[in-house]
Amino acid sequence: MRWLRHPIGALIAELVILALPFNAAYRFAMQVVYRLDAIWGALFALVAAVAACNVYNLYARFVARRAADELAPRRARGALYGLALGALLIGSVVAALAISGAAKFDAGGAFARAGLPGVVILAGTFEELVARGVVLRNLENTLGSFAAIALSALLFASLHIGNPGATPLSIAALSIEGGVMLGAVYVATRSLWWTAGIHSAWNFTQTGLFGIADSGHSGQGLLRTELVGPNWLTGGAFGIEASLVSVALCAIVAAVFLIYAQRRGHCVPTFWKRTHAI
Repeated sequence: MRWLRHPIGALIAELVILALPFNAAYRFAMQVVYRLDAIWGALFALVAAVAACNVYNLYARFVARRAADELAPRRARGALYGLALGALLIGSVVAALAISGAAKFDAGGAFARAGLPGVVILAGTFEELVARGVVLRNLENTLGSFAAIALSALLFASLHIGNPGATPLSIAALSIEGGVMLGAVYVATRSLWWTAGIHSAWNFTQTGLFGIADSGHSGQGLLRTELVGPNWLTGGAFGIEASLVSVALCAIVAAVFLIYAQRRGHCVPTFWKRTHAI
């Protein structure tokens, strides 16, 4: 098992043993949640999320022989900070659109399927375990923090190419928001709790509260938000994730976290630089 100690070997192993099975389990769990009501769907999603986190921890402990500090229970309060930041980001974007006259509100109804808590829990857990826990962390150990953030952002965005209403601009926007920003948060905090919290609150506030399309997937929330104006402002059919306002705000947040990470010494150099230094 010595090859697992090498960054490239570890990356390949975790992609095969963790990322691929997690992706399959995620798709299956989503299908189940969509067939259940809100309460049972949330309970099922919680069980699936806890199981996935335990698998991640067991792999780290018994196969990779490392402590999965990024998912340590003692750091769970990071999820609260992430939830607050994710909700604040979406709320700020919607507020900016409302002030500009591009967003109009009306009473909605029950949460649509895309806004169900179970869907949010699954997306926030499984996507972060794979995107940040497996891909970004292992790329970082090989290529360093900045290259890892860039590559994982491209990969994250490419997974949404087939979404309804996707365009080259919306995919580029998603690479900044769901790729660079969340990658920067992970590097700065070294916590999957933080990124899962942001991811979950972002999705739920967007669709479950405001009833705005989430990465092209429409749905009704507690409110019904009508977006009017040019696509560069509202995001068009893809939703406000493709809005220039969202991109600008998330780019600023990413820069703040990256500066913090750099000053705290959290950024990882490339594998060959570390080897040369030794």
